[in-house]
Amino acid sequence: MNQIFQRVTSVCLYTYMLKASISFGDYLFAQYYFLKVIIFYLTLPINLIEGILKYGGLGGFSSLVIFIALFAGVVRNPKVPYFVRFNACQALLLNISLIIITYILGIFSLSLPSLISFIFIAFFSIFIFSVVQCIYGIEPEIPLISKSVRMQI
Repeated sequence: MNQIFQRVTSVCLYTYMLKASISFGDYLFAQYYFLKVIIFYLTLPINLIEGILKYGGLGGFSSLVIFIALFAGVVRNPKVPYFVRFNACQALLLNISLIIITYILGIFSLSLPSLISFIFIAFFSIFIFSVVQCIYGIEPEIPLISKSVRMQI
């Protein structure tokens, strides 16, 4: 697989994680509309794929199908280059961490705008860091997550 194609694919994989963090950015989007437009265009490819699956008969399961397809088709496939597998697994683990954070906030009924905005800013920063590292062809080192990824692959 070509190095440039690997890097572009890895960048696109992180948009899956960014799309999952959009719900945490509602307070910021209300104040800064340009941020909502930027996020919309960054997540456009994953939105198109989810829309096709959603209206193609899968309904609400489209996100789950994408998750399983990435895990089974990319992360667990030894024919896919290690760099792409690493970034796919890392994006999926970041997505799982967002799901866990959502459940924790729901259990404790925490709706603090500053906390929720901080979570979005943190994941958006991770997205930017990961994209820059992928463009340079370096595996993004995110504490705790990267170690877990190496154990999975």
